[in-house]
Amino acid sequence: MAVSETVKSIEGIILDVDYLGAGDEVFIRLFIKGADRKAYEVLDTGFKPYFYFVPNRHMNDEEILGIRAQDNMTFIKATELVREDRQILGKPVNAVKVFVKSPSNVPKLAGAMLRYGECYEYDIPFAKRYVLDTGLFPMMPYEIKIMEKNGKFELKSIKKMDKKLDIQPNLICFDIEVYNPLAAPRIDVDPVIMISYILSSDGKTKSGVLTFKKIDKPYVEIVKDEAALLRRFIEIIKENEIDIITGYNSANFDIKYMLERARRLKIDFDISRFDGYTKLERHGLVERVKCSGRVHIDMYLVVKFIAIVGAAEHMLKLNSYTLKNVYEAISKNKKVTVEKKEIWKLWDGSREELESLAEYNLNDSEALLEVYSTFIPIMIELSRTTGDMPTDVAVSTSGQLVEFTLMRYSHNFNELIPNKPNDEEIARRVTNPIEGAYVKTPDPGIYDNLAVFDFRGLYPSIIISHNIDPSALCTDCTNYYLSPTGAKFDKDRKSIIPSILKLLIEQRTDVKRAYKKNPNNIELGARSQALKIVSNSFYGYLGYARSRWYSRDCAGSVTAYGRQYIKETIAAAEEKGFQVIYSDTDSIVMLLGSQKKEDTLAFMKGVNSGLPELMELELEDFYTRGVFVGKKTDKESRGAKKKYALIAESGRIKIRGFELVRRDWSWVARETQRQVLEAILKEGSKEKAAEIVKEVVRRLKEGKYPIKDLVINTQLRKGIDSYDSKSPELGAAKKAVQKGLKTRDEVEHAVIGYVITKHGNSISEKAELQEFAVDYDPDYYINHQVLPATMKILKELDFQEDELRGAGKQNKL
Repeated sequence: MAVSETVKSIEGIILDVDYLGAGDEVFIRLFIKGADRKAYEVLDTGFKPYFYFVPNRHMNDEEILGIRAQDNMTFIKATELVREDRQILGKPVNAVKVFVKSPSNVPKLAGAMLRYGECYEYDIPFAKRYVLDTGLFPMMPYEIKIMEKNGKFELKSIKKMDKKLDIQPNLICFDIEVYNPLAAPRIDVDPVIMISYILSSDGKTKSGVLTFKKIDKPYVEIVKDEAALLRRFIEIIKENEIDIITGYNSANFDIKYMLERARRLKIDFDISRFDGYTKLERHGLVERVKCSGRVHIDMYLVVKFIAIVGAAEHMLKLNSYTLKNVYEAISKNKKVTVEKKEIWKLWDGSREELESLAEYNLNDSEALLEVYSTFIPIMIELSRTTGDMPTDVAVSTSGQLVEFTLMRYSHNFNELIPNKPNDEEIARRVTNPIEGAYVKTPDPGIYDNLAVFDFRGLYPSIIISHNIDPSALCTDCTNYYLSPTGAKFDKDRKSIIPSILKLLIEQRTDVKRAYKKNPNNIELGARSQALKIVSNSFYGYLGYARSRWYSRDCAGSVTAYGRQYIKETIAAAEEKGFQVIYSDTDSIVMLLGSQKKEDTLAFMKGVNSGLPELMELELEDFYTRGVFVGKKTDKESRGAKKKYALIAESGRIKIRGFELVRRDWSWVARETQRQVLEAILKEGSKEKAAEIVKEVVRRLKEGKYPIKDLVINTQLRKGIDSYDSKSPELGAAKKAVQKGLKTRDEVEHAVIGYVITKHGNSISEKAELQEFAVDYDPDYYINHQVLPATMKILKELDFQEDELRGAGKQNKL
């Protein structure tokens, strides 16, 4: 039979890359979203797996080809060798590129070759190896020439395009509800009872709720049973050619639950588009969903990552990252809610209760779409910045993003990618910590007329300015930067970390300039954030114990240079007559005293004139008043690190380190502290600040606060039987489990919201989970929440606790 072959050219973006095949027949597979709105599965049959071998003595090709690895009843050997002159962290090596038939053969043959030398790049997954070698970037426009052979597409060529393509991947946001008569669903018996979705496909939107009980709502589609429910969800994904599937905690719960329910129902649950199947994979400490031809993104992991790196600090100062909390923070709208433990009652309840459950389920998907639309641009730009696939970026740490970026560019510098450290090496690194930043703690008190300066990107600029890189470390070089630690960095060597970091910073400068002209451009704003996240993570990666490019000399030199520059700046300020009251890492806070703003700016200009290129001291703002609190030690009371509040001339308030930005304090404590700070900063009234506390104490004694204002949130990081000592959150969790109100799965490793009640002897005995608390202990909240949170401030104004409790008198001021 003649083979039908047709060559065609398409324009599109790469959604994902994996590989197909078994044994010796292995093909790279690219998933393309075309500008014609079609999805393509394109095979690259020409890419072969390989790794690098550096023998510890001279070995000819015949000797190397003679090395075998046994795999069951067969032997694995190299199919081809290519000799290359490479470097490992700046040291020249004669490397051998060793090709094998199958990706699974790479680590096996590398293991056999370790007897004769060192092996490198044998732990890089085959699809990542392809992306690194070809220089392809996901979500970027390409012109792709493909040959069609009997319905299959083979890659002929792929070329990056200069023009932008208006391609919007088809999206579905979904959420499931599960029957739960015992509060926590039992995966072996409790069915999925509803699935809501909202989708966008080829410019059209659609939403609905799937269920198998009659609900008279226009958005509800009724199916026969749970099996039909799961099948219909898959049909909707396939009918609408969905490219991106997103949920909230969907890898850890929704999809995992549906996969297991389908297995027990003996049906196939596969949301893949092409050959393959839906499965869960471990990626570090988290799970991800792989479904060939589609991208799954768990927005819970995305939101947590963005919160951790501080990319949305103004939106995500939250006690817990529930969908409700995140949605309400970004939209300012209230989300439809029901008590999770009440879901089964609504399902078994009246027509109105069933309708309310369907409305709640649909609102989850609607809220998820808002969260997705807000944060996914940053993840897409992180993918474009690092070159890693969206499925990987969505489950990565900032260190993993840096590592992939360095892996992508390492061969441009003729460097082999260093190996991951073994457990023994990791332990050695952990036990040999690096000295951190310089901190000048403040004298506690209230200050007026301040200026705050910080170094723009201090650590990145130090790395670039002093060529800090493991490959640049030298002992016998003559032209070098001498670190304060004594380490030498070769000035004449072009090194990967400073070079790539400089490239990222220069890109961000250009993007910020363009964004300033067009502040409504979401893509530019997201790209600026992505570049900032990656560039600010390089120092941490150098000192991370599991890093491929770990270097104690490098990381220690960065902080040493940081201490040097900040101390020199403090000395320069004091020489000009300013009083520096606080400094931490890359910033200083100083009192202007009798000096004018012009003098302050002149001082900044003088400092900058003596700094290396790319390093710059910037004025953050002028502040009219600031509060710095004390920290008790065994010997004295001194200023606390990162614990202050400032008010700018514009009225903007900056708060660092106080309980109002922490979840392990109750709302009443955090809100009281906020009001006290505002009274001092905005009105300069210590009397009003004291009266605020007295009023809160009075209302607590009278039982005037609702339970929700007294909730304290803390995460249980281990199993409930793994703790040596008792704590309130542990006591509350254990009590709920023992009474059958909660299951272990619900409380272990979860954020626990609890209230200290009046019932019990110890604090641990008095603690009840939020939903089961019926009263609160006012004395606990006065003495262990409100007063500790506010006395840190008010003691600087000579107030004593008894005065604020309503007993005793204020000291003479």
